[in-house]
Amino acid sequence: MANLLASGLIFLESKNGNRIGASSAPGLLAFSRAFFQGLLLVSLSGYIAALLFSLPVKAAEKDSTDFESLLSKAEKLYVERKMGEAASYLNTVISSDAKNARAHNLLGKIYHRQGKLELAIAEYHKAIDGDSRLADARYNLGVALIDQDNFREAERYLDDAVRLDSRSAEAHYNLGLCADRLEKNDKALDEFQKAVKLDPAISQAHYCLGRAYFKAGQLEKAVEEYKAAIGLNPKYVEAHNNLGVAYSDLGKYPESIQEFQIALKIEPNYPEAQRNLGYAQAHTSLGITYFKQGNLRKAFDEYKKAIKIDPEFADAHYNLGIYYQHQGQISTAVGHYQAAIRFDPKNALAHNNLGVAYARLGKRDLAEAEYRQALKLKPGYREAEQNLQSLKLGHGSNR
Repeated sequence: MANLLASGLIFLESKNGNRIGASSAPGLLAFSRAFFQGLLLVSLSGYIAALLFSLPVKAAEKDSTDFESLLSKAEKLYVERKMGEAASYLNTVISSDAKNARAHNLLGKIYHRQGKLELAIAEYHKAIDGDSRLADARYNLGVALIDQDNFREAERYLDDAVRLDSRSAEAHYNLGLCADRLEKNDKALDEFQKAVKLDPAISQAHYCLGRAYFKAGQLEKAVEEYKAAIGLNPKYVEAHNNLGVAYSDLGKYPESIQEFQIALKIEPNYPEAQRNLGYAQAHTSLGITYFKQGNLRKAFDEYKKAIKIDPEFADAHYNLGIYYQHQGQISTAVGHYQAAIRFDPKNALAHNNLGVAYARLGKRDLAEAEYRQALKLKPGYREAEQNLQSLKLGHGSNR
């Protein structure tokens, strides 16, 4: 008999202020910026690098003093967000000392804050050329490359940054994000652990460490980290949602439902589309938990709420497909699986379950195509392999 694979809960990616941005000037209060959502975050670890700038060997002492004065003024103006004035001082320094790494690095951060990524990246490269051991410039370049979704290159520069200065919690955190996106799960776990150890006050680091533990199957540790993230930021909707996921997988259903309900009551501070996505995920996760408890009516209601919020939310359609298939309404289930695939074409589970539904309807060719697509997307997918073999043996219907 073909196997219908039940859904897991919705496991959120890090979307709320994903990475911690360009750090501030030396000796000043550090600032971070989450460019993904346009939010300004106060840096929690005070990433202060030992920044050096190079002067010509024969430069006069007065010139050195003048450069230091101009740089100090520029750093102060940067903190005050007077970017134009700060850039003017920096360009004055650069006009006399084209290799001044400190000036190029800070000018890069100004461009970065203004959203001029290409100009920022060019300045960071100049800073690195001026001082190859300037960890801050490599860190800032890594952050800019993350903003371009260039995670492989970002990883390279962030690796350099932590090698030159291993004390930066933000650098380890962002390196963890790169490793996570590149599916280097062990490295991501290690980097998030280092970030939390260096600065336990970064809620995003605890959240991402929770996700890393969850991926590694260490559910109790995941729960601890999600709780730590919530302790630092009680309105962290993704952390509440993922804590609910972990509780559900541990069989703690009342605690799971409570976390999803808390997530739904939170009024997030990020844009409307992200807020709706968060609500849709929480409703879907709550519905899955009800489904696991056998409360199908409540599960159905939550899935419908999710789709009302976000009609293109693939996971809600997928789980509605499971609900209707469980009720014996196969044709309706097919429609929702098809919707799930339309909005998330790489969803191997949806392809598998659509194959099961087609087999139940006697559409063997369509069922085989769906099983093969599931295996193409997820090689070694046991359920799809079993379903395909069962179909070949003439046992194509689900229990």
